[in-house]
Amino acid sequence: MKTKHTLLALAFFLSGYIVSFGQTTSKKDSIAKDSSVVQVKKTTKPKKRSFYLDEKSKGITEKIFNTKCSAAVFYCKRFDREDMIIFKVYERISFGKITPKEYNQLRIYLNRKSIKQTPENHKILIHYENQLVGFKESVENCNLYNGKSLKENFDSFNKQAKANGEYPFESIKEFQRYVRNHRLEFHDEEKYNQEVATYAKQQNNCIKRIETKFETPVYYMVGDNFNYPIKNEYFTWVVDQKVVKNTFMKANPDADLIVIKPNGEYFIKSDFLPDFVLNKLLKKENWKQYKSEWVSSKLTQHPFGVGIVEDIVRPYEFYTSNCY
Repeated sequence: MKTKHTLLALAFFLSGYIVSFGQTTSKKDSIAKDSSVVQVKKTTKPKKRSFYLDEKSKGITEKIFNTKCSAAVFYCKRFDREDMIIFKVYERISFGKITPKEYNQLRIYLNRKSIKQTPENHKILIHYENQLVGFKESVENCNLYNGKSLKENFDSFNKQAKANGEYPFESIKEFQRYVRNHRLEFHDEEKYNQEVATYAKQQNNCIKRIETKFETPVYYMVGDNFNYPIKNEYFTWVVDQKVVKNTFMKANPDADLIVIKPNGEYFIKSDFLPDFVLNKLLKKENWKQYKSEWVSSKLTQHPFGVGIVEDIVRPYEFYTSNCY
């Protein structure tokens, strides 16, 4: 939904664009900085070493990395450090499993944190944002400096973007256009508040449809809240005490949606998800077919995926409804 992406993803101008390999965009995360450095003469500039990591953070060759990045089930990011460049593979979608006991602990945790009460033996849907930012904070933390020239801001932004695995702007003209749109969008408090209200109304329609049609409780959760109005006319965001994050997102730092079954099986994604695919996951109790299609897509590293994976990643000629 466009409102979500303009309001949440751009609330910090620090987010910028994300560099990706293959077919998708993603958000930023962090990777440990410790590594060896190539020894060079003092009179020369140190040459950065490149490291390639797969979706399990294991070292791989550049060739394997490039093959994975062309597969539908993966997306890839680059992180520039002072003494190295890290190339990392991530899963766009994934199926996993926690124990039924852990599911019940999660259910109780959500019941305590929210006004909703999830009964036993119900699927749970969680929409997750790593952070939400209020208007004042979004302006204060904007990395546009009025005292600097456009060129200085351009250089500063691109340097930080490369360090965070984000895509730098190719030209000052492109950067200038983005700056103008950003200030119109996020430095106007009235417009900001209107966007918050519009987004809440749109998401409430999604919540009502899912909870009514599939009898699946829907929770909107945030990892870090910086004075964003988490309570609106329709629902209240739940501030996560790192329970959900630590349980599901160590290997999926960009994930924004999780569907968990009472037996502990779960689906997690960090990309566009058409409503008709989500409906399948919520309607069916047995995910064996979908998991098999996901595994096949990983093993073959098919550029378009198989079955449910293809339904998620293929380009659509016309508008396809999606809540998440």
